[in-house]
Amino acid sequence: MFIPNHLHLLVKGYIKTPPKTEKVLNIWFTQLVQNVGMKVVAGPTSVYVNEPGNEGITGTVTLATSHASIHVWDNENPPMFQFDIYSCSNFTPKQVLDHIDDWFGLQEAHWQFIDRNGSEFLVIDSGHYKKSLNGKIKDIFKKKKF
Repeated sequence: MFIPNHLHLLVKGYIKTPPKTEKVLNIWFTQLVQNVGMKVVAGPTSVYVNEPGNEGITGTVTLATSHASIHVWDNENPPMFQFDIYSCSNFTPKQVLDHIDDWFGLQEAHWQFIDRNGSEFLVIDSGHYKKSLNGKIKDIFKKKKF
């Protein structure tokens, strides 16, 4: 029997090579879901938004255990993204951040990992991910326990 574990990861960050097409983002979502051991029930669905000041790609995927979504502002310098994944399955921030880095060259990110099991939300972990000029990661998963 499946026992849900309500976890929510929120990430704001900057990437080197933002996705520009729906096809690329949909493949990225599909592989992310596989990497964290979840199951797609609808989507992924992505669309490029051409609204001045809000240019970039937006995508969502519905999971058997909830959802994931991202918006990338590719005209920013460096390109910025906002991402979240909520799931009743177990996963780690490192799994997700590594996947973002592998595909889009994660340069910097701030994240919070929230336990939504109780009557009040609890930030169980948060951190700052940053690459130095030589491409090495510094300050990855500098944990703040609450």
